[in-house]
Amino acid sequence: MGRPAKFCSPACRVRAHRASQCEAAAPVLVEVDMGSATSRGRPPERAWMIRLRRGERSVIVAFGLRHSAAERLAGQIADLLDTGQP
Repeated sequence: MGRPAKFCSPACRVRAHRASQCEAAAPVLVEVDMGSATSRGRPPERAWMIRLRRGERSVIVAFGLRHSAAERLAGQIADLLDTGQP
């Protein structure tokens, strides 16, 4: 009866909770990186992307940018997040 167990034991439940708490406390990093220009048909100078990362999780926010535009946007995002990154 009821729903299936999410964790195999109370120790696994506690371990998962502690891991999620550590990840939530990790800072958000703003990264500027070269994306794959060949797979998208973009010229190499417009292949820069911006990624937000916290622990093992990440999300790509923008891609197809020039390097200067990517650096400028990353700086604005970092200021918004108040991470102290340029």
